[in-house]
Amino acid sequence: MKIIQAFKIYWPDNGGGIAKVMESIADAFADCRQEIIVCQNDRHKKSVDDMYKGIPVHRCRQLFTCVSTPVSIEFLRKIKQDTTNSDLLIYHFPYPMADLAVLLGIYSGRLVVWWHCGFEKYKKLAPFYRLLVRHTLKKADRILVSSKGNLNHSALLLKYKSKCSVIPFCVSEECRKKGMEYAAKQHSQKDKITILFIGRLVWYKGCDVLLQAFAQMQKPAQAKACRLVLVGSGPLEKELKRLAASLELQNVRFAGMVSEEEKIKWLERCDFLVLPSVSKAEAFAVVQIEAMAFGKPVVNTRLPSGVPYVSRDGITGKTVSPGSICELAAAMQELAENDSLRKQYGENARKMVQKKYTQQVMAEKYQKLFAQLLAETK
Repeated sequence: MKIIQAFKIYWPDNGGGIAKVMESIADAFADCRQEIIVCQNDRHKKSVDDMYKGIPVHRCRQLFTCVSTPVSIEFLRKIKQDTTNSDLLIYHFPYPMADLAVLLGIYSGRLVVWWHCGFEKYKKLAPFYRLLVRHTLKKADRILVSSKGNLNHSALLLKYKSKCSVIPFCVSEECRKKGMEYAAKQHSQKDKITILFIGRLVWYKGCDVLLQAFAQMQKPAQAKACRLVLVGSGPLEKELKRLAASLELQNVRFAGMVSEEEKIKWLERCDFLVLPSVSKAEAFAVVQIEAMAFGKPVVNTRLPSGVPYVSRDGITGKTVSPGSICELAAAMQELAENDSLRKQYGENARKMVQKKYTQQVMAEKYQKLFAQLLAETK
């Protein structure tokens, strides 16, 4: 079996959660012929073939970038050329150049569309792009989503429900093992509660809401010694630092971009994770299951996406209304002050990851689904 994955960018040029999913698929099918087709992250770079962890990666030259989308004729040419003898083309949505390749009919093999999120960021192009997306979904042999929430809250996907399958994301094997090692150790009481955020500092992450909620926690009548650590960078970093200063927050640290090793250390140090996202552009958030693997509760938001289906309210953490400063402050305050509740939620979270979100569980789902797909008569 030959599998080709297509998206706009891949490691080590970043790629975020989508790149993690691509890597996990590559790991699950290590015995198969594989290739990844993406674009260069800079228009000044020429096309190049290289390897990433043993998988061939073709990085196509881009002409320019429009609405965060690399425009590349080379990408279209490569899709046509390299899928000629492929069994599966896995398109990691959204990337309009891949939709164009589907529209032009220049791919071969079964088409699997991995629906990672909607296309809210393409607002200016939405009327035109929606037509492209509908055509892609119509042509797809299978559509994958990470949670029932992403399917149930998408009017577009519900029209193609019969060919949608749910395959949750997973934690890396390294993260799972580190979490098991951490859980096996004895941990002493800490003088200060560490509240952790991990993610890009962009609008839909709701970090402004998080800072304002943390400010409410720090009022003298309520306060217990807490610190807030934001791991990650992005276009709103300066604005958020100004907000923290205007709120006179003393115990806030902007840690910036960190390595995977440093991220693991922060997961070990924290008492719970907060994901204050305010838009369904946040479709799943792998960082939730990474924190849960370390037995850490999660405070998330009740979005019309997969987010609240991952960490469950009253089981592995707390779920609040998106954008509600008061609800977020109250949830963080409750977890900060209740050691036994944090321990209960954390243990539930760790068990849930072992049951539902490991690489083995995910690989078995992929292998079963792809085998069924290839066995069907086209």
